[in-house]
Amino acid sequence: MKTGYNILMNIRVETAALTAPNMSGVGHYTRMLTNSLACYSPSGTEVSAFYFNFLSKHRDPILDSSIKHEKHTLIPQRLFAKLQSYGLLLPYDLLSSPVDVAIFPNFDRWTTSKATITAVVIHDLGYLYFPETIERRNLAHLRRRVAHATRVADLIITVSESVKSEIIAEYGVPASKIIVTPIPADPIYSQPGAIDVATKYNLPTKRYIFSIGNLEPRKDLPTMIAAFRALPEKIRKQYSLVLAGGKGWKTETTECAIAEAQAAGEHVIRPGYIPQEDVPAFYQQADLFCMSSIYEGFGMPIVEALTSGTPVVASDIPVLREAGGNAVLYAQPKNPDDFMKKMLSIIADPQKARLDMKTAVQAHLNTISWQNNTERLIAAFKEAIAAKKHRTN
Repeated sequence: MKTGYNILMNIRVETAALTAPNMSGVGHYTRMLTNSLACYSPSGTEVSAFYFNFLSKHRDPILDSSIKHEKHTLIPQRLFAKLQSYGLLLPYDLLSSPVDVAIFPNFDRWTTSKATITAVVIHDLGYLYFPETIERRNLAHLRRRVAHATRVADLIITVSESVKSEIIAEYGVPASKIIVTPIPADPIYSQPGAIDVATKYNLPTKRYIFSIGNLEPRKDLPTMIAAFRALPEKIRKQYSLVLAGGKGWKTETTECAIAEAQAAGEHVIRPGYIPQEDVPAFYQQADLFCMSSIYEGFGMPIVEALTSGTPVVASDIPVLREAGGNAVLYAQPKNPDDFMKKMLSIIADPQKARLDMKTAVQAHLNTISWQNNTERLIAAFKEAIAAKKHRTN
């Protein structure tokens, strides 16, 4: 953030996702978005972070030092969100100062009285296409609130061209109203990890295949587990399959597949949620990163793995091709045999795989940057503000 200038644009970002003990993908996106607006916006842009922290029981968001914090401590975030979901609450910013732009990074656009324009981030439409994979209460909330957000927000931000097309098709939102912000990895993923993963996490083998993400049906981890179990026995004895991430929801099928593999003596490991400071090392020390999802909004772990220099095998679906470009090996979704063959082609010589992909990885990663995203967002904000002022004059 630049200081000592007249304020030309005020941007307030709702950052409740940053106060959670175990930060989700939405939380990481929110952190990067907020910091990038502070770092790459033109001089005269002021960025603030709004969040609830009831009685200051949770941690405050860790953000760029130039970002102003607006913390409400007298109402729990969960209660506010519940009331807001049913339209039973006054504007969240009733006691706040006016801003030009209010950004809501978690699907829902809150009622506001102090913003010239609003923008809501819609990460994916999984709740429409795979409702069986979404927890019941969250499904009802998303169905109700995302439709509302697309009607009342001035701008929609999303993370891929695939999701942009889905939003246009499902909600009739004009393409000009949607800004795509493909997500680059945090620079920490290109810096050497500070731990030895196998030692710290007591892995049964030094070598491993890595995957990360909450356990939920659309990740289709049973396909990955079946592919791992189909590898030659000699390979399986040398490798662990490390499935990191929180539990998520509707996990019965996945947990059953894990339990069956472990009962058969396979090295399928569930370390649970990994502290953020350890995640880069998990990527970097893996021989292979695997993502078997049948649906995603973008596929951020692919970009993180590529930034870490780790070869990737991923489901051949359009959005993951956006995330990985020509730097990834793709396997047919829900096809364990195809995944196994692609895994084996990398495991046969991991170092050669890293060298072979290096040029393609760098070319692809050069197309994704938060500076480019910020420039697109600021241009869209200026245009929307001008249009709003023109309509009200």
